[in-house]
Amino acid sequence: MIFGTPISWFLVEIFSLVLFFMCMNHAIKQERPFLRLLELFGFVLGAGIFENIGVNSAHAYYYDIRRIMMIADVPLEILLLEASIWYAAFNLAIKLNLPKWGIPFIVGLFGSIQDMTIDPAAVFDSYALQDTVANTVNLKYPGAFIDGYLSGQWNWTNPGYENSFFGIPIYNFSGWMYLMFFYTVWILIGRWLQEKFDSIVVGYFYPFIAGVLNVACLGFPLTVFLVFGTFDSNQSTFQSELIILCINFAFAISLLVFYRKRLTKIDIRKDGVILFLLPVIMHLYDVFYAFIQKVEIAYIPVLIVSLLHFAYLFYVYQKSKNMTSIVY
Repeated sequence: MIFGTPISWFLVEIFSLVLFFMCMNHAIKQERPFLRLLELFGFVLGAGIFENIGVNSAHAYYYDIRRIMMIADVPLEILLLEASIWYAAFNLAIKLNLPKWGIPFIVGLFGSIQDMTIDPAAVFDSYALQDTVANTVNLKYPGAFIDGYLSGQWNWTNPGYENSFFGIPIYNFSGWMYLMFFYTVWILIGRWLQEKFDSIVVGYFYPFIAGVLNVACLGFPLTVFLVFGTFDSNQSTFQSELIILCINFAFAISLLVFYRKRLTKIDIRKDGVILFLLPVIMHLYDVFYAFIQKVEIAYIPVLIVSLLHFAYLFYVYQKSKNMTSIVY
């Protein structure tokens, strides 16, 4: 334990800070750097609201509170990791030169793929709780723990460990897609408004408004359907969640295939760390994390998903490297 936090969880907190500062370092080197920074923090705000609602109102999952950095009932590390994933995915989608309407789908796809290696490793990296803490949590979140008084970094209150993605509810990954999707939509609208009116006031506020609107959109009936495969989340099944996830992924992947020739040349020195190295580092961390902690249920997803993502990133890298000029 370090400051009452399991060592492996403490390392994730440090890791999240490193990734977030990598994104901040990239943001300050862009055009309109202050706005790019605000977009990062806007995502943290929206994700913080959404995650706290998930914990306190929806009771969908529970975060173990043995963390050094907490925002209400949610570890700050979670928000920083999510913001870093969004930032890397968004910047890569921009470089793919997709139509504006297609960018949110691709950001959602990349974000969901990244989470497919994070979740299995984190949920099953479990530690025992003291009786008093466990009893309190069990009263508030019935069934929150994996096995008795064991707690992972976060715990699904209705996990459904059978018929799931290696112990993770299928709807979680569609949920990740639309968490990234809606924030991207509002950021693109905010950027358009800021440029249209050339107003610094608009620039100061749109990232945080985007974060709040992101949460609002996630509660729409249509969003519920796109996550659960039914308009009533309580009626969802493994089959409905899997079908809608496949549809979500298939549509986004079809955009990558159809618009594959629109890729712009990437400045590796300027953008390579965020576009390629950051997602690779995250997957590798999950791989080593799972194997060192002996989280056997995570072995298959962290390896297969990571390799598939690596293959696509390498394809983009090689295609960009072979370009002699920007292609529009």
